[in-house]
Amino acid sequence: PCRRHRREHFCLTRARPERRLTDRPTAHSPPPLKEAPVLPCRDSTRLDFPLLRPMPPCAAKRNTGGVMASSKGVSLLATRLGWAAGPSVRSARIPTASLLCAKRARLDRTYAIAADRDETGSFDGNLPKVGQDGGLESKTLPDPQTPAEHDSLNFEEGDSVRFWKTWQRRSPVDDFSELVRQGGLSSFDPAKLASLSPATVEAWGLGEEGSVRYWSYHLLRSGFFVAQAAAGIALTRTRDETADSFGYLTSSVGAALYTEALQMFRQDWAFIKKGLYNEPYDMDLRHRQFDPLFIFERARRFLREAPRTLERRTVGETDTSVWLKSSLYPDYYLNTWHYQTDGWLSSESAGVYETSTETLFLGQQDAMQRTTLVPLARHLKGKDLSSAKVMELACGTGRFATFVKDNFPAAHVTGLDLSPFYLQEARENMAHWNLLRGDGASGGGKTAGGADFLQAPAEDIPVPDASYDAITCVYLFHELTPEVRKKIVAEMYRVLKPGGMVVLTDSIQVGDRPELDEKIDAFTQFNEPNYSDYVRTDLGGLFKEAGFTCDAKELASRSKVLSFIKADEFFQ
Repeated sequence: PCRRHRREHFCLTRARPERRLTDRPTAHSPPPLKEAPVLPCRDSTRLDFPLLRPMPPCAAKRNTGGVMASSKGVSLLATRLGWAAGPSVRSARIPTASLLCAKRARLDRTYAIAADRDETGSFDGNLPKVGQDGGLESKTLPDPQTPAEHDSLNFEEGDSVRFWKTWQRRSPVDDFSELVRQGGLSSFDPAKLASLSPATVEAWGLGEEGSVRYWSYHLLRSGFFVAQAAAGIALTRTRDETADSFGYLTSSVGAALYTEALQMFRQDWAFIKKGLYNEPYDMDLRHRQFDPLFIFERARRFLREAPRTLERRTVGETDTSVWLKSSLYPDYYLNTWHYQTDGWLSSESAGVYETSTETLFLGQQDAMQRTTLVPLARHLKGKDLSSAKVMELACGTGRFATFVKDNFPAAHVTGLDLSPFYLQEARENMAHWNLLRGDGASGGGKTAGGADFLQAPAEDIPVPDASYDAITCVYLFHELTPEVRKKIVAEMYRVLKPGGMVVLTDSIQVGDRPELDEKIDAFTQFNEPNYSDYVRTDLGGLFKEAGFTCDAKELASRSKVLSFIKADEFFQ
């Protein structure tokens, strides 16, 4: 079985006897098997099966003329074509000649049947039927038009993808209003609250151990950021547009945004209860965010910065240069991103960044970022991490790096960023984690594998080839030009060990949440010149071009998480 992929399949080579449906073991003396029909195909790289997944590199590199099918795919295919496939068949090579080529989609690599998918442009488990002439009925791959459609071809999509794609942003007030219009509240059913769907105690984990503590903390924390957002907007009510923003926050639209944050917390808690990662270490009452002086200082910085940022956005300030002129930084970096003062190049900017972004997302940013840990946890599960190294690329203030460290304390964590001011903030965050949970904690704490910080551009990382086991990258790619993105992906591939994983977390793209597509470009108004290009970029194709294999996809409110695998050395 493949050592690098969770999906069950066999890696076949010319040296191994082909395992086919027609020569399976006959332990229970089954009836004679039908010979698998060979159907005509003019082009073996064009397949008729809906959304056949890319074959993992272990199979693709050693394939000898067929496509790999998972046990589920084999069962479905055998049933549809009338082959006798019993429970002993785990996987099989299906001759490429047996697959009728598609009319529209030309595939440039070998594909494998994997998990069922449903939604537009997805595999629903219904394989093409055999026609009277022995050919397969026409059912071709759709031409992917959006990044989300490309993702459905490339990634194993988690349940979160379906949820956020179909969930409509609304508030419970909207639900009650609709019930009244439809005939009153006499037949009220909590399960019909679309905004809180799935509206059950079990789905929200309210009866589980630790749920009271988790929800109390996150409701209090998000309530603080909502109040801080209202205060920041109130201080900027000198223009009609910013005044309207205050009404926007306190209207049913604002309630819908807060309901979205609640849905994100529900998903975060579900991942925690599944054991994919720990509950947030900052729930510890000893954390400095519970210190009144620390809260006051961060709030003061935010309330001083928020009016400046909103004012620049309102007037559409054209001068987006920073105070520092230096040839040490690439041109794209010297920009006042989000209209924040000094861009990335001051201690004032680094000190207010976490508070500003959490306020923007009403306290759900940490929960969105923690979804990055889902594929990483599955990848590192059961491994000896005493010699493992994880890099947080463009770590910023290093807050997420502390969550990585808290979940994998034995691993060595490197925070890389181009700003020395943000690296100083990252160092302080890691030191505080170490005080609470690491070797600096009373009683010894967790055995920490160490952490270091590296100032360098992500497209030119000064470390040896194949030196890291995993790389995470959060909220970087939407700020890059296409050329720089390509360089960074190539650099990730160089730095990563064979068999290593990259987890990329960034803003959702076109098609991920169709209801938001119409206004998805609005973020460009916050001095994000590359955002419109990013939301239309096929990230899976970008990484595959560099040699990666697409792994899994999750959605987390307004963020998406994609993971990629670098093939084992044996298969390269």
